[in-house]
Amino acid sequence: MAISTSSITLAQYALTANNPLIQKVALSLLQLGNVMEDWPLLTDNAMKQNGVRITGNLPTINWRKLNESSTTFSGTPQQFAENAYIVSGMIDADRFIVADKNSIQDPRATQLQMFLAGWTYDMNDKFFNNNHSSGDVDAFVGLRQRLDDASTWGTNSACKINAGALDISDSGLSTTSGNALVSYLEQMLGEIGDLDGNNVVFYMNRNMGRRVGRAIRQLGAGGGFEMTSDAFGRRITTFRNAKVKVLGTKADQSTEIITNTETSAGANGSSVYSSIYAVKYGEGYVQPWQFNDFAQSIYQVGMRSDEPTQFRIAIDYAVGILQTHTRAVVRAYGFKVA
Repeated sequence: MAISTSSITLAQYALTANNPLIQKVALSLLQLGNVMEDWPLLTDNAMKQNGVRITGNLPTINWRKLNESSTTFSGTPQQFAENAYIVSGMIDADRFIVADKNSIQDPRATQLQMFLAGWTYDMNDKFFNNNHSSGDVDAFVGLRQRLDDASTWGTNSACKINAGALDISDSGLSTTSGNALVSYLEQMLGEIGDLDGNNVVFYMNRNMGRRVGRAIRQLGAGGGFEMTSDAFGRRITTFRNAKVKVLGTKADQSTEIITNTETSAGANGSSVYSSIYAVKYGEGYVQPWQFNDFAQSIYQVGMRSDEPTQFRIAIDYAVGILQTHTRAVVRAYGFKVA
């Protein structure tokens, strides 16, 4: 794996980019709630990354007496490869519209903002729900499929946690069930192997987020939750050191990315249950990478040579997800929310 060890986040792009277009794109993605804001992006000009996962087949550890020879050992890690996938689009505007002094807003800026909003809805949905059997084969496989197909994606079966139909609906949420909810969050961190929650993000839908908020108020300071803010003044809820993030909807702006209609077994359905996901980011866990820096992937082409009446902005961004650790992703399902 040739990726450099220096990562950058969308927030750093927004705060430090010299290119106004890149700064605006990064800030817009942050404001829109794109899941990429949680990613420590590494840059490498490769469309495929190869890695190994330790899934078992560990060597036998030998103890020796004084003056005895040491024993050669060999483990067998699981080799795997992850691909990068390309988000692409072009924004064209007639030169007279761009130059029109009566324009309320630069039409290119309007179209770019619409593209970024669509990108955010789509990226967030695919990060959790995409698969290559019924979904989009031109985008990466999402977290749910990685957990459901453990043999292919090297995830651990213990990282799918059944919450046992815990009732945290408006009528069911109490101090007892709120404490049980916190226990499941602790169990999720335990399966990840980091009880402090360093570089971990919990993801849930808006309904679940309201239940967690109510549980926080019931449990008080002793519940392990804190409120803080980021460099842009946005409020952030943390459980220990892990962020608690509420996701929105798909592009139809009504269907939740993590639905409220799962069955108690975590399957798609028309019932009243939902899930919480936890992801640990960083080298050796879930490590997103970009083929090129943002500044080389989102740029103003200017006047088109093949159509001299049109100005163009181009987006051609390749990104992949390298999921190395078998316990980097956890899903707890079976929370009754209605």
